[in-house]
This record gives sequence, structure tokens and C-alpha cells, in this order.
Amino acid sequence: MTAQGRKADVLEVIRRIPAGRIATHSQIGAHLSIAPVHIAAMMANLEDADRANAPWWRVVADGGAIGRHAARDIQIKTLRAEGLLVAPVGIIQDLAERKVRSLDAPPPGVQVRDEPAPTQPLSRSRGMKGRPTSTV
Repeated sequence: MTAQGRKADVLEVIRRIPAGRIATHSQIGAHLSIAPVHIAAMMANLEDADRANAPWWRVVADGGAIGRHAARDIQIKTLRAEGLLVAPVGIIQDLAERKVRSLDAPPPGVQVRDEPAPTQPLSRSRGMKGRPTSTV
């Protein structure tokens, strides 16, 4: 496959990421059998026409970091506008809850509704110290 064909495939996958969700370079790479470093390089070198036709801002590094590139401020602003928590240093705070679970295309005519990730109950060290424990 040519580099242009691979870029087209990456852009098609990115278009499947719903608003308020993100995907990582590794997720996209695994889905398309492309090394994550190549996905990162493609994202860093997108042309304006590509940026206009795909939600490129929804792709981040594996740990939730937003790269240091020319459109970094735009990416952070847009992610925040979609409801994501982005630390001042440029890291997605709720990465596990915001990552898409599937990058497969939905069947024709089916609306994608990406459910939030299930949340785990708070541990006693995270806000439950004053609550009584169950006695069963």
C-alpha cells in the first residue's frame, strides 16, 4: 500500500471518532496494522486540507499527551470545547473514560452511540474515608 493510501485509511478511521472521545496512535496503528510511530508522524504532517476534513484533534499519544506541534493550542482548545479535561501541560486527564473502544465502521444506516466507559467504585482512599463499610 502506498503512503497516500495509508494516510487515507488513517483519515477514514479518525472520522469515526465521535465528539468528546479520543483515540491514541497505538489504537489506530493496531487497527490498521501500522506502527504507532508512523501514525504519529502522519498526524504531525497533515496538510490543511486533511485537517479540514477529519477531526485530527481527537488523536493523542498513548499516555494522553498532546504533541508539541504548530496546531497544539488549537487541539487543546477544541478538545476542551468537546468536554475533555486537558491539563495545562497538555495531557488528557480522563483518558481511560474518553478513549473509544472500537474503531470499526458501523453498519450502513446505523448511528454510532459510544457509551462512556464503566466507572469503578471509588476506593476508600478516593473520597470514601468517612463512609461506613458494609457489614454483610
